[in-house]
Amino acid sequence: MKLKDTSQPNIVAAKIINVTPKNVTVITEEGHLLKIPLTKQYREDKTLRASLVDILKAGIWIPVNKKLKKLFSYDWLSVPALVPAKN
Repeated sequence: MKLKDTSQPNIVAAKIINVTPKNVTVITEEGHLLKIPLTKQYREDKTLRASLVDILKAGIWIPVNKKLKKLFSYDWLSVPALVPAKN
């Protein structure tokens, strides 16, 4: 049984299995390993790194884009906040 069914096939549930200063390695529900490179901004953010380690320790499943190899800044339960356009 899938953790989260979605109409977007590139967004899958994954569990973090390793966090390094440059990458996050996850395993998808289908058993595929993905190495997600962290941007320079994320690598310098100590709070984000600590959060990723906490998610790893807790065994929480998170949404990832398997095609773009990207993490999301929101989870399954929240709706991404809209950013107003600048005039």
